[in-house]
Amino acid sequence: MSDLSYLHEVFQAMQGGNKEFMQAAKESMYFYTGGYGTGQWDMSDISKLRAEGRPPLQLNIILPKVNLVTGIERQGRTSYRARPVEMNDDNEAKLITSLLYHVDKSQSLQNVFSRVFKDGVITGRGWVDISVEPGEYFDSKINIRRESWANVLMDPEATTPDSSQWGRLARTKLLSISQAKEMFPDALKDVKNAEDIQETFMGEESLLGMQLGDKYKNVDPNYGFRSMEAYNMDAHRKKIRIIELWEREYEKEFYLVNPQTGRFSQEGFKTKRKANLAIKDIMERPEMEVAPVELSVVSKSVPKTYVTIFAGARILQEKTPNSYKHNQFPLVPFFYTFEDYGNTVDTFGLVENLKDPQREKNKRRSQALDIINRSPKGGGIFTGNKVTAEEMNRASGNGEWIGIPGFKGRISDFMTQWSNQHTSLVPTIASFEQRSDFDAKEISGATDPMMGVATSSSESGLAVQTRIRQGMNTLMEQMENLDTCKKNTLGIAVSNMQQYYSVDKVQRIIGAEFESVEPEEQMQVNQIISKFLDNFSTMEFDVVLDQGQNTPTMRALMANQVGELVRNGYASLFPLFVELSDMEASDEILEKFEQERQAQVQSQQQQQKPPSQGGEGVMQ
Repeated sequence: MSDLSYLHEVFQAMQGGNKEFMQAAKESMYFYTGGYGTGQWDMSDISKLRAEGRPPLQLNIILPKVNLVTGIERQGRTSYRARPVEMNDDNEAKLITSLLYHVDKSQSLQNVFSRVFKDGVITGRGWVDISVEPGEYFDSKINIRRESWANVLMDPEATTPDSSQWGRLARTKLLSISQAKEMFPDALKDVKNAEDIQETFMGEESLLGMQLGDKYKNVDPNYGFRSMEAYNMDAHRKKIRIIELWEREYEKEFYLVNPQTGRFSQEGFKTKRKANLAIKDIMERPEMEVAPVELSVVSKSVPKTYVTIFAGARILQEKTPNSYKHNQFPLVPFFYTFEDYGNTVDTFGLVENLKDPQREKNKRRSQALDIINRSPKGGGIFTGNKVTAEEMNRASGNGEWIGIPGFKGRISDFMTQWSNQHTSLVPTIASFEQRSDFDAKEISGATDPMMGVATSSSESGLAVQTRIRQGMNTLMEQMENLDTCKKNTLGIAVSNMQQYYSVDKVQRIIGAEFESVEPEEQMQVNQIISKFLDNFSTMEFDVVLDQGQNTPTMRALMANQVGELVRNGYASLFPLFVELSDMEASDEILEKFEQERQAQVQSQQQQQKPPSQGGEGVMQ
């Protein structure tokens, strides 16, 4: 029986450990989107400016830089293939490659990874959700989707970006009562509304349920609640928050090992006695005509994952072992930047270090516009000691009338003095503007080479593409982090295929490739499929990521390279050049090229044909 107070305590501790990230991430999202025109300003600054009649301008320099980086990722999308670690697994690796291709297309996997990457660019973290939709007769479906960064709490004690080393992971879902009852009918059979499960939730404010101050009260709706009751229940929409708590524990198990190969048994045994009984059973099998190698029993500390699901004061699912044989968390992280400080870690995205240049630009432009608005536009002047300083400031602020108590000099002298006080800042503002734009480029890494800015008008397209690739060096760490996320995701996906797919399911997926296969070859294919499905966790392979030729960047580079070869006399490569160039009417161009080639071949054959000899030819 799960301890509800323990679950609440652990979850609140995880909230506390993710508090700073959630605050900064939500703010980063507002800086990227603009937040309805004022998301880049603190509420206190907006109130002050509006009270003074000054405009809170917002010129978003962050959005195009984020879009540039995410566009670069899309330009360099990768294809997936499996590479065997052992040579005798080559056929299985080809099979896995076909299955990965199917998952890629059916799940729009490229778009999923791009969206996860964008989350990381903005907030610092992105998450991939991998699940299995059960079907009848092993006709299950592998689902790979993006999970919102706002719904996931990583282990606060984690010191590595590899989630397989974490002790905990939590995910929250806001569900309607009908959805919750459909998923957990037994636990919620007596529930009629959201209030029914909110009997108590610790009775006090959570670590993140406390007010976060005016700066964030409109920025972070998930964590701006006064109580855990408000956090876990949306009474207005009649929804409740479901919490999945995943935990990893280490348990001792006993395995059979072959001393000659070093291979372990797929499944472990809870006790040494059960392991020895398994050896005895193997030795006594009738098919064992030749005495096998004597197996040994070894103990290992094995990580096991469990999940508990609860909402408010209701436990919806007791602590249950992970149903997936891969024994990993069902969420794979992507970190834009992951920095370990020893006892703590820091995860942040591209936007975080662009906030100050953005604030500076907004305030500077707002100040410049205010100066322009307050510049004298004519009107009149009044003198006399009866005019108060407050009246004078109010009049001058409108740029209509200028009053000077006791002023005795010429009007032109006053106008010159007043104008100089306000216009002398213009060159300074322009200088700061240029510096701010430069700082934003350097901080973001979105420099001219990355954007493909040519050094001259005569620079070739190939040279521009080369400059872009050179500029991408600033994103190498992030691209490697994304590759790690992809490999971990696909590794889990393959494991789920082995667990939930049937031979018929795999045959249907790869059927198009084997329609013309002979019966004896089909039998061999079935054997390969069976070996793949039966040898769970023993088959070793690596997921290899190749930059696909079908990406715009790669096609453009290859088209330029092939075009150079065509111009240097390799005319036979012209069809490849047309294909890579994505020309309009490419089919017509290739057809015309083939006709001319055939005509040229026939002409050469006619020229090489020896002349006939008259009489002899007639006799023949």
